[in-house]
Amino acid sequence: MKFLLPYRERVAECVGLWLAEGDQKSKSEITFTNNCLELVNLFYKNLTYLFKNCRNIRIYVYSREDQEINIYHKNCTIKYYKDNRARKPYFIVRLTSVEKVKDWKRIIKETLNNKNLYPFVLKGFFAGKGNIKKSSNCSRSIRIAQKNENRLLEKILSYFKVNYSFYQNERNYYIYGKKNWDIFAELRLADLHPEKREKFWKVYGEFKEEHYKHNYLLRNIYFCLKTPNTTKDLSKKFNRSFTRIQEILISLKKQEKIKNFRVGSIDYWTNNLNLIIISKIKKNYLLFLNKPRKTFEFARKFNVCHKSSFKRLKELERLNLVIRDKTKMWKKININKELTEID
Repeated sequence: MKFLLPYRERVAECVGLWLAEGDQKSKSEITFTNNCLELVNLFYKNLTYLFKNCRNIRIYVYSREDQEINIYHKNCTIKYYKDNRARKPYFIVRLTSVEKVKDWKRIIKETLNNKNLYPFVLKGFFAGKGNIKKSSNCSRSIRIAQKNENRLLEKILSYFKVNYSFYQNERNYYIYGKKNWDIFAELRLADLHPEKREKFWKVYGEFKEEHYKHNYLLRNIYFCLKTPNTTKDLSKKFNRSFTRIQEILISLKKQEKIKNFRVGSIDYWTNNLNLIIISKIKKNYLLFLNKPRKTFEFARKFNVCHKSSFKRLKELERLNLVIRDKTKMWKKININKELTEID
């Protein structure tokens, strides 16, 4: 069964949900149990899309007070039951069909064979079995509940280079360390379940800036500048404040190890001292300067005012790329430096 990519991602999330909270033994029905209505609706909608015109899909609602919860899905049978053990209402989505179960198992196999869908499978699995733990001593951990070791889960975590430990007596996988939290944040693995999403980002935001060894930033920022980078890019990469990165860059510039070029309103930094960075419009000015020209010619060519063209040409002059002679003609200067253009 083939899906368009965005929908395949949604199905992969549901595969993860089912692997976490579904009945994997039944050969006659597909079931998913959870107390989060948002996840239940997601699973139901994808199931009905996968198995169109199937009228065997039902939602069962269990609550201590036998209360009716407002759920509406067209052509879906909703049944309510009382469960005195239920601390909060929970739901079961059930599709009864031997043939559909075979199709579902095939979909799961196809999904798990596609590593591009691993983030979405893990996102669904975490929504079902994951939780965030913050202890009184400020220890923070990501946990995934499992009765026994789960080789599939370990395979996916290892694929993303997430370090984990399994504690049989606690029936949990434990994930510590900001590096692993960063992976979860980058892939947004906790975003499917609304309450877990809120808690994850709250705790993740409490991490202080990483403390690096002496000269770590100075050395590693320098090596990052083999290709042009902005202060904002470096701030995000090293998880340090904009101001701190700016201090490092200025220090490196004073040592004449790097230089910067302003494109638009943004500074681009590089350690390639033989490189000149210019904007696309400046590159077009240089291409147009295939012979000596006056300022008004640039204004007419690029449909701007005389003042604007003069400003661009003076910027190129400061970069030693053009010169203006006594007759007010602009000429290109031949240089032995590398030019790169940034939009």
